[in-house]
Amino acid sequence: MISGVPAKQVKVDEIQYFIDMKIEGMILGVLWIMMIGWQLDKSYTNCYGNRIRKTLYNEFSNEPTFSPALFEPYFQNYESWRDQALTLAQKCMQQDDVLIFTLDFKRYYYSVDVSEEFMKEILTRVKGKSDYNEEYLSRINDFVYCVIKRYSQIYREHSEEERIRRILPIGFLPSGVLANECLKKFDTAILDGWNPLYYGRYVDDILLVEKVEKGSRIAQKAQDGKLEFYEAFEYYTVNNSRWTGKENRNARAVFKKEEDECGTYCILPEFTKPLGSATKIQLQASKIKLFYFQRGQSDALITCFKNSIEKNKSEFRWMPEDDAVFQEDDYSEVFELSHHGVNKLREVDDIAVDKYALSKYLGKLQRINGLISEKTKGEEYNFVRDIHKIFTPKTIIENYTLWERVIAILFVKKSYKALLRFIALVIDTLDKTSYAIEGVDDDTGFVTNALREALQEHLISSIARPMALHDGETFEEWKLEDAQSLLSEQMKELLTKAQNRSKGYFKAKMLDKNLCVIWPELVSCGGENPQKKDLTNEDNVVELLKKETCTETFQEKMNKIINQRYIYYPYLIKPADLMLARLMYDLVRKKDIEDLNKIEEIFKQCWQLNYSPRSFEGWTNNRFIEENIKTGELNKQPAFQIGKPSFSKIRVAVANIQMDISNFDHAVMRKPNRSYRRYQQIAELVNTAVREKADMLVMPEACTPKEWLPTLARTCEKNHLAVVTGVEHIIEDNCVYNLTAVILPYEEKWTGQWHSVILYHSKNHFAPEEKRMIESLHLRAMEGIESSEAKCDAKYELYSWNGFWFTVYCCFELTSIRDRSIFQSYIDALIAVEWNHDVNYYSNIIESLSRDIHCYCIQTNTSEYGDSRITKPSKTENKDILRIKGGSNATAHVGTIDLEQLREFQMKAYSGQKEDKTFKPTPPDFDYKGAYERRKGTMFECFCAKKKAD
Repeated sequence: MISGVPAKQVKVDEIQYFIDMKIEGMILGVLWIMMIGWQLDKSYTNCYGNRIRKTLYNEFSNEPTFSPALFEPYFQNYESWRDQALTLAQKCMQQDDVLIFTLDFKRYYYSVDVSEEFMKEILTRVKGKSDYNEEYLSRINDFVYCVIKRYSQIYREHSEEERIRRILPIGFLPSGVLANECLKKFDTAILDGWNPLYYGRYVDDILLVEKVEKGSRIAQKAQDGKLEFYEAFEYYTVNNSRWTGKENRNARAVFKKEEDECGTYCILPEFTKPLGSATKIQLQASKIKLFYFQRGQSDALITCFKNSIEKNKSEFRWMPEDDAVFQEDDYSEVFELSHHGVNKLREVDDIAVDKYALSKYLGKLQRINGLISEKTKGEEYNFVRDIHKIFTPKTIIENYTLWERVIAILFVKKSYKALLRFIALVIDTLDKTSYAIEGVDDDTGFVTNALREALQEHLISSIARPMALHDGETFEEWKLEDAQSLLSEQMKELLTKAQNRSKGYFKAKMLDKNLCVIWPELVSCGGENPQKKDLTNEDNVVELLKKETCTETFQEKMNKIINQRYIYYPYLIKPADLMLARLMYDLVRKKDIEDLNKIEEIFKQCWQLNYSPRSFEGWTNNRFIEENIKTGELNKQPAFQIGKPSFSKIRVAVANIQMDISNFDHAVMRKPNRSYRRYQQIAELVNTAVREKADMLVMPEACTPKEWLPTLARTCEKNHLAVVTGVEHIIEDNCVYNLTAVILPYEEKWTGQWHSVILYHSKNHFAPEEKRMIESLHLRAMEGIESSEAKCDAKYELYSWNGFWFTVYCCFELTSIRDRSIFQSYIDALIAVEWNHDVNYYSNIIESLSRDIHCYCIQTNTSEYGDSRITKPSKTENKDILRIKGGSNATAHVGTIDLEQLREFQMKAYSGQKEDKTFKPTPPDFDYKGAYERRKGTMFECFCAKKKAD
């Protein structure tokens, strides 16, 4: 029977035992990886899981780098492992029949018996290759073995395990490397003995691809429709039908079939030595699958699977968007139907929550949650009201790792009643959860009690970490109105424990910084500020900053933080984090906007916070800064170089979005529009650019709210996408700022991590009507030349991103003949962000600019007025690479700019240009050397580099 009524009792069939160890022991585990594990890892082939990061050690000096991670990211190697198998299978299908095996070892970490001989053999292999002292190598190796033995002893005391094994501790970092080492002989046996078309192992999951010989017994049975799984599996892996390698002994392969009813297969002992005799690595029968594809037949199944995977992979690269969050009672995306047909109700076998889909749904909701501020059909989101519809008792236990995510969503939104209801639901479920062993219910046994205690501890931590975002606030202060009854004595005791634990999270800097509106340290330096801090609320953070910034500059504040000598932050502090923080900090202080772009200071601070616990000396010559960014000036204007020259062509996405004048009205009245509809439009622009593989996205003036820049920057980093966008007018006290943000991603040379810089252009000349509207509300338009303490001439920034040279102008600035000619001869493109109805006037300016400056011009305007385009200095009939107007939906169109072609043309004399005719001739006084140096990649050194003092 299929029932929509959830079961009240939860029986747990399988339990994982995580190591509980002091941090000192974990640090020694890291030391073992740094000294021994990485040497072992270098010898692994066809192994994709738990791999040591390639940038852990410098390839030339063998010294540790500043890589923030020990292991390669899970998803990257997982994709390679799976995609290579499917691609090879598709290719082979064109000429041969193909078999794909998927295998999985049952409770692998609990199946090995790590012997003393095994650990000694590891040490012997490493000693000859390592520069470390042999005594230290022996001691750290002995320590890891002692941890394994102690963990195994405690495991036997808490489990029903009868056999004495020294198993791999789950949660202990060296176990990841040792898990690969235990199967090294097995991997070699498969590759030497069978040598299939493809063999790849991801920890305990195996993918095998093999072509089927024409006329073989396997091929014949498959054609007759009589091929059974066990026949094909044993043909290749048990009966030795295909084995010719050196491991071929006694007419056996690598597996033997157990004499049991389950049809279990085990790895033969000779391929697990020198592991202990108790080692018994079994294949999980329920997860063994065989796929047979005939030559020339449709590969639709593989294609469908690859497309589905690619879609899931892409979702994590895009800006999150999710209509289901805001639709009435629609949670279909988190449920999965099991069925043998699609048209009839009777063909449905089961319906259950899809763990992966639920994780994606909550992840998107969590990222969107803090960015928007609108209500839908009532006081709360549908999700907040309907949590119980998704989280049945079984779903709660199966998805215990997602508790913190749900709690954070509710906590950030201050949906305290829903939060307490969810916690109460979890508590009630824990009381009804028991451990079922071999079909026998154990409701009051030791394991059940230990399970409930562990899950309750996990619940306390899941509450405590989000609580740390509201430092100084107690749960008694939550506004519960008519829901005080939810605060039972049991609930109060639990919340008190979580509240106390949250102080530790706050002190240890273990907040989720992506949920904070500013880098937390700026308002919590040393815990000096006794005020309550809601780090997720911009108004609260601004008030805290106002009280602190009256006496301190941003640089002084950062010096104070750095001088605390807090060395081991649990996360990387990125340049974008500090650039966004500085924007908020300096706007509150009404400080010189030019300071926002002093990125050498930002990079120095990042170095000190992330990598250098000691005083930073000689930083201006430090490779960390020089290899990532360069700053200089050209024609007295600031110049920035990010990344190394690499572009010969660049794909630019031009936004086509309808701007709403009411957004400006709401902003200046301090009631900004942060609706989901508006966010969805921005997300659609970004995601379209990503889908179309654009290198850069350009959006109109005042398009993106300042609060959404962090999410935008993270999306840029993931996709290596540059973004130029107008920032919605920022109002601080009676001052109004109109900024354009330029987000440029780059790969940090020292760690291989992708970061981004966010540079700002302050509008130098407000349009007369724009200024009138602002001043009519007793506000002051802070033009770039006014917002600068130096009261200097207008400032325009020159950017080089991966060798693409461009500058940015904001709307009315284009009307200044003097300003728009500053970078003639030195730029590939001029980008104009606009929100202007005078289309004809600006169209004439852009077309004239393209010829006068002799560069590509990228213009973006609201779709209502249009004339968003990419144009080049060419004949009228082909000058526009793209040109768009109209439409109510937000989208982006992509055009390709050929940098190499433009530069080669500009390097020619008039006679050569006349013959070429690709572009119109360059204007008088055009300096061809600028094009020459841009083409060579030496433009910055020749024209922008700061002169060193003698």
